[in-house]
Amino acid sequence: MKKRSSFLRMVSAVLLIMVFSFSFFAPSTDSDASSQKAEFTKHSYKGIYLLRYPQVYGINKNAASKINSTLKKAAEKSYNSYLNVKKAEKEVPKKELCKKTPKCKYSFNSLYQVKHNSNGKLSIYYLEYTYTGGAHGKGKVTMYNFDLSTGKHYKIDDILKTSCNYKKVQKYAFKYLSTHKPYSHSVFQLSDVTVNKNSQFSFYKDGIYLLFQDYDEYEIASYDDGNPFIKIPKSVYQ
Repeated sequence: MKKRSSFLRMVSAVLLIMVFSFSFFAPSTDSDASSQKAEFTKHSYKGIYLLRYPQVYGINKNAASKINSTLKKAAEKSYNSYLNVKKAEKEVPKKELCKKTPKCKYSFNSLYQVKHNSNGKLSIYYLEYTYTGGAHGKGKVTMYNFDLSTGKHYKIDDILKTSCNYKKVQKYAFKYLSTHKPYSHSVFQLSDVTVNKNSQFSFYKDGIYLLFQDYDEYEIASYDDGNPFIKIPKSVYQ
């Protein structure tokens, strides 16, 4: 039991380090006392403290209901991934498993941070981290963006409404990444920077932050560098 508790504390520590590492390149939480803002309660899905997600209150009840439903569905999806990882762990012979992982354990965890909560908009950074052996696990970030008055769940094509808008943002991001370390060592041409309907973003007062992540090859940034957020002013795409 002591070994298991020690391992879980180690995983939690790794996750916190990852979040702060990613946040080094991410926008800090924007705030504006004069604008509508949400309040939050913290939750662990099915009581599993490694599966964390927020719920909102203090805004229009219908909007809060829509937002909370979306966030709870994200937690439910994470729970299913958690079960799949635990199932995969059981299918590996103990001797082989202990060769793959220092503590003979696989893990799946979810964490979140509020990145923007002002001007009637909310952006939540939701990290899912999977470890199935090796030097480190894999982190996947999903940004959840909402309108606080209606509960509308924004996707990037609500912001970049034409192919021309996408191209302008791609060029702007390329110019930044190709001229700033550590990204400039791997970003040499426009095609190295992908901006499409699957791209993740966060609101800020005067535009969006675009999140870049590569799940396998880390083409834009290394694992240690985290996922860069690039500020894109409204003037670029409007």
